Amino acid sequence: MTGGNIKGTLFICSTPIGNLEDASFRLIRTLGEVDLIAAEDTRTAKKLLQKYNISNKNIVSYHDFSKESRIDYLIDRLKAGRSIALVSESGTPAIQDPGFKVINRCIEEDIPLAVIPGPNAAVSALVLSGLPTDCFLFIGFLPRAKAKRKNRILELAAVSCTTIFYESPKRIEKLISELLEKFGDRKASLVREISKIYEESIRGRLSEISAKLRQKKVKGEVVLVVDGYKKELIRGFDEEDLKRELMGLLKQGISKKSAIKILLSRYDIEKQKLYNIATKI
Repeated sequence: MTGGNIKGTLFICSTPIGNLEDASFRLIRTLGEVDLIAAEDTRTAKKLLQKYNISNKNIVSYHDFSKESRIDYLIDRLKAGRSIALVSESGTPAIQDPGFKVINRCIEEDIPLAVIPGPNAAVSALVLSGLPTDCFLFIGFLPRAKAKRKNRILELAAVSCTTIFYESPKRIEKLISELLEKFGDRKASLVREISKIYEESIRGRLSEISAKLRQKKVKGEVVLVVDGYKKELIRGFDEEDLKRELMGLLKQGISKKSAIKILLSRYDIEKQKLYNIATKI
């Protein structure tokens, strides 16, 4: 795939998230033809290459902790006409990994890009969940900082689309507890070890999933899919009803601005009228 003075192509390669047999013919051909492979985890990449008898490949590491000089190195190779395959530890590059930085540099430098579609944990978990797929929002990992995390969850509480979270096995029970408090007891699906031997889906209400997790030790990659907020436009209410509900939201730690948004999505009321009621609290 070397092209003289012509710029090389960065191939954004989706790799298996578990079962190595999920690799596509096009992926295997591309990995065999490129001049260089930039891998988030070189050990995982080597296992895939070994599985498909691809040898003598130049592999370099590229991950979250790589210095800017590593991106410069990859861009220089591309400008020199070399072709590069970008691979994550598993799944699709740039989804919750540093691949987007290289991709953006290629766009800035007018370097050709090509995507090799394939496995993705978020989409796989979504279709396994049985929850609505016509509108979904990928969240990935929530912020670790307490204040940012709380605010993010509050923002998502009134989102009507199905939401998809990534979380570690050690912190999944905490996440479900936080969502129960702010989202309510919604339908959800926890999927782990997708396409691996011990693949498992736990479906039910958040409280039911939480109870099941307390009875077992969770291992492997975890994806949590949660049903969106269902709007219920309520009519025939009075001002005291709204005050009580608004106070209930505020006691949960929800800001007045966010609480008003939630009530606007729930009640058939003019925004200004609700603001007037809120100012009395």
